[in-house]
Amino acid sequence: MQLPPGAPVWVREIVMSVDGVDAVMARSLTPLRASHGVWQGMRKLRTRPLADMLYNDRSIHRSAFACSSVARGTALYAPARDTLPAQVRGTAMLWARRSVFWRMGQPLLVTECFMPGFWAAAAARPQAIHHQHYRP
Repeated sequence: MQLPPGAPVWVREIVMSVDGVDAVMARSLTPLRASHGVWQGMRKLRTRPLADMLYNDRSIHRSAFACSSVARGTALYAPARDTLPAQVRGTAMLWARRSVFWRMGQPLLVTECFMPGFWAAAAARPQAIHHQHYRP
């Protein structure tokens, strides 16, 4: 997003559940000024999914995904770890992806951390996973 260190931002953190089990911890971040401008709808979502905003507006463009394990000491590690059940906090390997959505030149960084409950739900419903194959 190329924000200077200490720039004021607006952050939304949520935990999505599948069948009552925490599956994804997500953090959305945009410059504070944009949260009162082109991304002001974020402030009104409450419990509605972010997808309601992002995928119904053709003026929004998404960057490529960056994927990584979530390492100790990163900004995402502590809130993700705190979402985990106590018995797996020290042992669970966490994976995350992030991308930037752009609207009228303003960025919205969305990071999703996939909890063990996500992988368990996916394994229990292999028919629900849609595979897409891309050809270069």
